[in-house]
Amino acid sequence: MEELSPIPDPEPHQGVDAEQPSTDLPAFRYILFPRKGGWSAFPYPDIAALMVAEGPVYYVSSLERSEEMPANITVITLPEAEQLLQEPHTVAVVAHPYWLTATASLHPELCIVLLPEPVGEEAESPLWESCISRLVGIADLVGTTSETRYMKLVFQGVRVIWLNGEDSSPAGVMQKDNLEVPLRDYELLFLHALRQTLSGVQDTVTQLQCSVRADFYRQLRSKAGAHETISFLLAAYEYVLEDSRAAASLKEAFSHAVLNGRNDCVSSHYRFLSAIHARAGEIENALQVYGISAGNEQERHHYEQLCRWLEAGEEQLVRAELLRLNDDYGNALHILDELGGETARHWKFRIYQETGRVEDALDLVHAVDIQDSPSRQDYRQLSGLALALRGERHGAVRQFLETALEDEDVLARIVEMELLDQAVQQLLGEVP
Repeated sequence: MEELSPIPDPEPHQGVDAEQPSTDLPAFRYILFPRKGGWSAFPYPDIAALMVAEGPVYYVSSLERSEEMPANITVITLPEAEQLLQEPHTVAVVAHPYWLTATASLHPELCIVLLPEPVGEEAESPLWESCISRLVGIADLVGTTSETRYMKLVFQGVRVIWLNGEDSSPAGVMQKDNLEVPLRDYELLFLHALRQTLSGVQDTVTQLQCSVRADFYRQLRSKAGAHETISFLLAAYEYVLEDSRAAASLKEAFSHAVLNGRNDCVSSHYRFLSAIHARAGEIENALQVYGISAGNEQERHHYEQLCRWLEAGEEQLVRAELLRLNDDYGNALHILDELGGETARHWKFRIYQETGRVEDALDLVHAVDIQDSPSRQDYRQLSGLALALRGERHGAVRQFLETALEDEDVLARIVEMELLDQAVQQLLGEVP
């Protein structure tokens, strides 16, 4: 694989150059909520080291300090963490999804999520993904080593950094105690993203990292030739960057998927062309592609509905829905925000539900939406989830119990609360 080019400073005029910390930012402290297993199991020690260079770092645990833990990280108890998070300029850094309700209920000023890879039974647990979804829904910045998850979150419009890479050579340096500390490309990008998040400025790092990844796959393709996976990933990054080459890269990936005998390539590859056309404003072409990819009765019915919307002049609504159907929730929401109106409100509500943004979804509910029994049931369950995240446990249980009178499956939400309580004890090291 060819080496990546050095990373330019994304916003030098904003004072976030890694070589010179911004003097405009107040000092922040960072509270690390780890996974179980002590410091040796912390998934991102290099990112924690960057935070140490930015401000005081605390590690939440019931265990004694281990010898391998850096001396400049302070171990604190959960009650001490709760107290610190009530003070301004304090950031919750969550490194395990099972901290979801424990940290969300503390209402941190800022929340950074460092998603770990699942271990053992975590990979098979539905609780794992549901907690990640809701945790991302309250996060101000997310880091992940999974490129698949990174791309998914980019499409959701989340401020996210891919904490991995093929190039181990330094892409920049950071000044610390009169020393120059070399940083890899993703470390430099994370530092820029962190400072932008803390200062509340617009995200420019996502586009920069996607550009770096697109260059990488373009170089890889030039060496390895056209390839189903390489070309598809290149198309996805080009799509994010609104690069006109995205359609050609996708058609190349689709052709190779067909040659490789992929039975699902019409829905997994070709359908994405509808998003590329929709993003470019080519609504009729986008709708035609989606119609070709509609493989079951439900999708064909949806296609017919979109055709009726287009005939009625609702081009932007069709555009937003085609983006949503391709998991581009971020751009779909931008269009719906501009559209306004009742239909846009309902589609925004659905997107918020699908992406774990519980409070945002709840804010869109009007009294007229909960007149029938099924709608009231959904509203109670959504309210219960919101109350649980706020730390209002009794209110959450009451909502779930009322819903369970008609749907016993909702009792699983109460079980989930108990499981997360137990998980926190394990993450703290209080129980094995």
